[in-house]
Amino acid sequence: MVKELISVCGICICAAVMCKITEKQVKEQAVMLSIGACVFVMLFMIGDIPVIFGKIDRLASSADIDPDNISVIFKALGVCYLTQFSADICRDCGESAAASAAEIFGRIQLIVISLPLFEQLIDSVMVVME
Repeated sequence: MVKELISVCGICICAAVMCKITEKQVKEQAVMLSIGACVFVMLFMIGDIPVIFGKIDRLASSADIDPDNISVIFKALGVCYLTQFSADICRDCGESAAASAAEIFGRIQLIVISLPLFEQLIDSVMVVME
């Protein structure tokens, strides 16, 4: 675990230094290098995702939590990570308007994803009030 963390951090630092060096000559190559490093890190971490899901599923089932609620949480986390990733790349390219648009779209998607939880909450409140 620590070796992986050190490797990923080293790759990110090397990519950042290489981007700073190359962006003076060819900015497009620096952007592509940055995106490539980010994709590599994301692919590197994909192996840990099933372990996390499995552990959380076991904890949720032992706590008798509805699996649909856990699904909503994971979808929301995915939206947050992808939105942040996209917005950061847009900002690195100097496109702050596109970054803001991605963030706003991500926030709207969070609301859409969380609607079933809001419905459950309202239903629970209505039952208590009756």
